[in-house]
Formats: sequence, structure tokens, C-alpha cells
Amino acid sequence: MSNMDASAGLPVWVERLGIRDVDSAVDVAEKSWSIIQEPAFAALKSWSDVTTASMVFSGFLVRAQGLHEGTISAVREDNPYAAFTLLRALSENVAAVLYVIDNPKSLDKFWRERDTRGVAIGKITNHALRRMENFRTIYSQLSQYAHPHSGSLLAAFDITEAGRLSWSSTPTFRSESDKIYCCAWVCELAEAMSHLLREYAIKFGLTLTRSDETHS
Repeated sequence: MSNMDASAGLPVWVERLGIRDVDSAVDVAEKSWSIIQEPAFAALKSWSDVTTASMVFSGFLVRAQGLHEGTISAVREDNPYAAFTLLRALSENVAAVLYVIDNPKSLDKFWRERDTRGVAIGKITNHALRRMENFRTIYSQLSQYAHPHSGSLLAAFDITEAGRLSWSSTPTFRSESDKIYCCAWVCELAEAMSHLLREYAIKFGLTLTRSDETHS
């Protein structure tokens, strides 16, 4: 993986994450999982009974870990198709937690038998579009790789300095900045997931309330 410094062209929100280049981006993204662990483990340690809410919580958590680690692994492997598609699934996982918090009566739909219909993903993401700032921009861009549209189909093509059309027979990121943005989004989604898991735990009585935390 290249050590090329891309900081000159990075926006402020990316630099604030401590990202300067691809290597630092991957490092920061990996460490961002710890942001999720704190509220998650606090909830896990406080359980006295296994409930629908606690099992759905656990499902969201382990899914987040798998997608988080998978995205970073795909960046290391220089595979944008896997990285951005997994990142899109990670954003949907975040959106699903938000949906359950705002619609607690829907909790059972995340617990039913696998062959029954749960909450449609379009309903979940549309809710996130209304409730989460910048979700529309991120989700739209990630969908370009997740779906067989021109954005992903033509990603393997490029124009060389000599003006010739080149094609890569193996998956590869078009630029170092794409890797950096992918990792930055991992961090942003980790922050959102951390906040939402805490809200979920409080909502369904899985951990301390805000007032308890204040006086502890």
C-alpha cells in the first residue's frame, strides 16, 4: 500500500480524524472499532435476561464488526468493489439501528423467522435519509459500486498520460483518495453506530439511563 501523502487535497473533516495518507487512514479506521466497543460492552455486561431486544442488539453489533473489518480488509487488498459494497451494507446496518430506535414496535420484525418478511431495506434507508445528515450523499455514492452501474463497471478503465485507454484486469482503486475516503467513512459510521447503540440500549432498557450515567 502506498505511503503517498494526500493531505494537501483532503477536506477538513477527514484531516480531523487524524488521516494524512492511506496508511494512516487504514490505521485510524481499524482503531475506530473501539468507539463501538464501549457502549456495546456496557450493555452486554448489564444484561440479566435474554430478550428480543438484547438479541437484536447483539445481531447489529456482530454484523457491524464483520462489515467494519471486511471493509478495511478490502481496502488493504485494493478491492474497491468489495470495500464500497461492504461499506454500503455497514451504512444500512447503522440505518437499521436508527429505524428500530425511532420505531420500537418494529423490533419484532427483526427477530422473526428467516423466511418471513422483515422491514424492507428501502423503508429503513428512506428513514435514514430524513433523519441523518449527509446520509443521502454517502449512500448514493456507495450504491454506484454496489450496483452494476457505470460507476462500477467503468472503474477498471482509465486514460493514460499518452492518451490511451487502459483497462485493469484485476480490481483496483482508481486513486489513493478513494481509499482514504473509504476509511474515513468507516470512521464516521463507527461514530454513528456507537451513538445509536447507546441510544438503543437506553431505549430498550439494556443498560444505564442517561441520568444514572450522570450520577454514577
